[in-house]
Amino acid sequence: MEGGDGGRIKTVVYSSVVADLFHYGHLQLLEYAKSLGDYHICGVITDEAVESYRRKPVANLQERKAIISSLNCVDEVIIQDNVNPTGNLRKIRERYGDAELIVVYGSDWRDIPWADSIEQLGCRIVQHPYYERLSDFKIIDRLMKSYKGKFKDFKDFTSYFKVKGFIEFNHKEIKKTLISTKADTLKALQPLLKHSRIEKTLVFTVMDWNEKREEILLRIKKEFTPNKIVVRSSAINEDTLDSSMAGCFDSILNVSPDDSVKVKESINWIIDSYKKLNLNNLFNQILIQLQTRDIEISGVLFTRTLDSNAPYYVINYDDHTGLSDTVTRGVENKTIRILKGIDERDYPDKFSGLLTAVHEIEEIIPDIGLDIEFAIDRRGEVSIFQVRPMTLNTEINKGDDDELMNRIKAMQKRFTELSEERSHIVGGRNYFGDMPDWNPAEIIGNNPNYLDYSLYAHIIMDSIWHEARSSQGYINVAPARLMARFGNKPYVDIRNTFNSFIPATISKKLHKKLISFYMDKLRSNPELQDKVEFEILYTCYDFSFDSRSKELLDYGFTVDEIDELKASLLQLTNNLIKNSGKTIEEDINAAHEMRKVRDEVDEIIKRNHNSPRDMIKQTHRLLDDCRIHGTLPFSRLARLAFIGKILLKSLASEGVINKEFYNSFQNSVNTVASEISNDFSRYRRGELSREEFLEKYGHLRPGTYDITSPRYDANPELLKDGSTPAPHAAEDQKTDFQIDDEIHDRIDEVLREHAMEFNSRELFMFIKSSLEAREYSKFEFTKSLSDAIELIARAGELLGFTREELAQLDVESIFLCEKENIKHTQDIWRNIIESRNHERILDEKIQLPPIIFSEKDFEIISYYSARPNFITHKKAEGETVNLGDVEQDIDLNEKIVLIESGDPGYDWIFTRNIAGLITEYGGIASHMAIRCAEFEIPAAIGCGKVIFNNLKKAPAIILDCGQGRITQVL
Repeated sequence: MEGGDGGRIKTVVYSSVVADLFHYGHLQLLEYAKSLGDYHICGVITDEAVESYRRKPVANLQERKAIISSLNCVDEVIIQDNVNPTGNLRKIRERYGDAELIVVYGSDWRDIPWADSIEQLGCRIVQHPYYERLSDFKIIDRLMKSYKGKFKDFKDFTSYFKVKGFIEFNHKEIKKTLISTKADTLKALQPLLKHSRIEKTLVFTVMDWNEKREEILLRIKKEFTPNKIVVRSSAINEDTLDSSMAGCFDSILNVSPDDSVKVKESINWIIDSYKKLNLNNLFNQILIQLQTRDIEISGVLFTRTLDSNAPYYVINYDDHTGLSDTVTRGVENKTIRILKGIDERDYPDKFSGLLTAVHEIEEIIPDIGLDIEFAIDRRGEVSIFQVRPMTLNTEINKGDDDELMNRIKAMQKRFTELSEERSHIVGGRNYFGDMPDWNPAEIIGNNPNYLDYSLYAHIIMDSIWHEARSSQGYINVAPARLMARFGNKPYVDIRNTFNSFIPATISKKLHKKLISFYMDKLRSNPELQDKVEFEILYTCYDFSFDSRSKELLDYGFTVDEIDELKASLLQLTNNLIKNSGKTIEEDINAAHEMRKVRDEVDEIIKRNHNSPRDMIKQTHRLLDDCRIHGTLPFSRLARLAFIGKILLKSLASEGVINKEFYNSFQNSVNTVASEISNDFSRYRRGELSREEFLEKYGHLRPGTYDITSPRYDANPELLKDGSTPAPHAAEDQKTDFQIDDEIHDRIDEVLREHAMEFNSRELFMFIKSSLEAREYSKFEFTKSLSDAIELIARAGELLGFTREELAQLDVESIFLCEKENIKHTQDIWRNIIESRNHERILDEKIQLPPIIFSEKDFEIISYYSARPNFITHKKAEGETVNLGDVEQDIDLNEKIVLIESGDPGYDWIFTRNIAGLITEYGGIASHMAIRCAEFEIPAAIGCGKVIFNNLKKAPAIILDCGQGRITQVL
């Protein structure tokens, strides 16, 4: 028998240790144990047993056992597979019969839970003085301080507080090696806070509850009656520096302390939640707190951004329900971001007291990002429910923060410069939005590559946009550019776009007054920024002008001014529609001209396929031709399509046509989407070869301007044919929409009443042909754009650059390759890429709003709740798929698809039998809105950041377009 003959041993001593990160305190305890008897047996606790009451050891069981076995003061080492040693003690008692059996614990175990069981075995418990200077946690903590200098031993700070209003049911000093729990942190903070409060709290462990639940129930009743209480979790692994386990546990509100049944159920619910996560630690705590009353605002505040550790206070809040847990449960979620270090006088009034309270907490727990759960009552008093470390990006780099602040100051200066008065533009103020007019957030995204932005500016946003508009009867705003860049986010210059929609025949005085009205209306209704052409501006005459123009009277316009505007819009609209047959044909023919240039470019590249210079020359040629024969005609066609859409909507709003007619007519429009869906069905049936399909559609890519996004012909996953033809295929959807004579007569009468110089048949031909021509023109110009992008990629590859690197260049720097020698070009490009990569890292940390109204919007960033554009009157219910998070070969059948923007390159989703579509960006006349109307797919286009971010979390959604409602299915 290992350990010798039991008959000769009079005293056996048993100790149990974890012995992780073995130190002097362990050695002292084990030598003391050996001194007490003849034979010393040490039980090394298994990893699984350790995890039942503290964090997993750094060293594994075999490593820890080897260390203990090597010590002279230990005669025998055995395994202890439970934190309770009585199983091992029984075996030792059987082996050593009448020998005295002593069990040694450190004095930190002030209340040994299984003491009664040990004594029943005839054992005597002896405690050795706890060695205060070292513990596993203190060693880890000192290493953290040595290497990072960021983390504080918060447990040492909190250990000995006895705080009024904070009751620990059965106080123990057994958790020396643990980072503070929720309860311990609140306990430590309570006496230090002057600008906020922590509600009265009772804390007990799972072990306490198992052994003394009736006593605890009586204590709860005594301490909290007649007020309501909250029953909350406080697991020892819940709020560590490694993992906060945020959202893993519940809080149960509105519990009456004298309702013992409800209290029991609530406590057991919390304990069961621990078990579900395999957190079977007897020292996990339960928090009973006085429930905060009269809550005005509740939520969670982060002292840094979660994704990039940038210096902003991020406040997710609910100012609607009056409950304290809606944000943590994901039910309500508004967000505001406030740059740290700004003048406190600029804080929003509703958050001023909260931020003062948070500053105080940051002074107590410095140099680390914090996650703070809070409530503000009707008196403005702040209650703190939880303070825990942010587990990601915990290091704070003051140098990075300073660089970011300087970058923001530069943006504010640029905003001021772009808002100065201009001789060719009316208006003494300026705003910038990500969705008006040529909405860049939808087309190139909220955080585009530099090349995406540069290409979009080059072929549309620098000058083509206003050249097209002035050719159609609007004032000439040249040389105004439509797009500006703040950080890495593209914005539309709203003053420029509003001026560009003023008819050229309008007087200067009325021009100024209209711009003031437009700017004021958007300032009051920022959610309309993606609907400016329908709900803010007067860009053409429509059948609702008389009723709608009452708002102008209310603003202060005279009747004569309104009549002047009406006459100008009527003249412009009549001219555009009467001449549309000719202009549409000319612009379609322009698209045909691009084919000739593309064919010529192909021949030249075939002859010079190894010449980067020739490739860039032909890129330049393709893009110049794209401007002349592509985006300029497309811009004119897009304007006509908008006018057609406005007229159709006003016929519906004025009751001339009903919703069914409106939807059916839109569904009758044949566009490229109809063809691609029809051809995809033919491809799946084997009637169209893969080569034939890609010959027609291979140039498309999800991300029309994105060089890093593969084209259809380079992305075989898009042509997986593992399912049946999509029911949305155009051949199955399109019908020959007929308008009967009665409707024509009724609309003709309305046209005559409004002095329109065309009849209803000409009107519907105009609406249909302009929409179809716009989509065809877009399809054609993207071929030249896509080919140009591929030539850039090929030239870059020959010069040693990846697509990702090329994405950081701009068009002008790429064109340098035509003039400079190859080596010089490579050097220039590398320097630009290196600089832009650094800028991008910094810019991605900067938080920016959807609309910038003033310099303060760079410091305090709030998000309005947008009003989605609902397409069709149908209802869809189904699981959600966020295409930003998944691969393209995911099953979309009968799913509600979420995409950030409605880029044309996503047309492939209409071949996948989707149930519905939701986008963050996009307007009523956007590409995807037209597609969904055409296929009668229920959609919510342009939901905005607030709604879209909430929907991304929902596993399923009910999209009810008829009722204008989106409901999450929990």
